[in-house]
Amino acid sequence: MLNNSLYKINSFSNEEGKLEVGFELDTRHPIFEGHFPGQPVLPGVCMIQIFKELIEQASHQKLFLTDAGACKFLSMVDPGQTPNLTYTIDYQLNEGNCKANGVLKNETAIFLKLNNCNFRITS
Repeated sequence: MLNNSLYKINSFSNEEGKLEVGFELDTRHPIFEGHFPGQPVLPGVCMIQIFKELIEQASHQKLFLTDAGACKFLSMVDPGQTPNLTYTIDYQLNEGNCKANGVLKNETAIFLKLNNCNFRITS
């Protein structure tokens, strides 16, 4: 889990399958030393892992990503410039599965759009 390591949740709203979560990146996290030295960038795989973790927290279910229908990286996240981010997520649980869409953004930019993501509930 990356929560309380790479990022810390500042606000969490979960109403009827709609999440809005504000969080702050730990700019001193070791991942930024290697990705990339001198120009840190939040790895795309971490953006997707945070998305999954937030849905798990909201749904109280463990999830396994089986399909990401559309994943569009629109801008890089420089943790030194944009440590505070917001995820807006729509999700729906149905018979052992979860479908979700999400947008990672801040006040001025959209960094990632995820559409038609499918998860299998594992527990």
